[in-house]
Amino acid sequence: MSYTLAFWSGGVDLDPADTYRRFGDTGAVDGVEPVDRQLVVQSFAERLPGWTWGGQFLTPPGVDPENGSPVFDVHLGEQLVEFVGYGMTGSAANAVIDAMRALGFRLYDPQTGERFE
Repeated sequence: MSYTLAFWSGGVDLDPADTYRRFGDTGAVDGVEPVDRQLVVQSFAERLPGWTWGGQFLTPPGVDPENGSPVFDVHLGEQLVEFVGYGMTGSAANAVIDAMRALGFRLYDPQTGERFE
């Protein structure tokens, strides 16, 4: 089972569910800041010590390669950074959230429709 964590910066006055949908429909949303991909990847290295970044998959330390979970399938878009977690733990999810918040990105949970500070 998967769980999605979505992050963007800006757009504080926009409806979060509509904004998330518009990323998929149009790709660009006025009022939302662009993603600096290099800065996000650098944040993985600095704020997630021991994690492995393979260009698409982000894996916490100690993951059994045979089992392959927990793992995050990461999409670095123009304005949206999306993590689809498989077999993720609360601590792994919180580590990702903290790394993204340090860059000024706010979490949107598409499963609940809530955007967090």
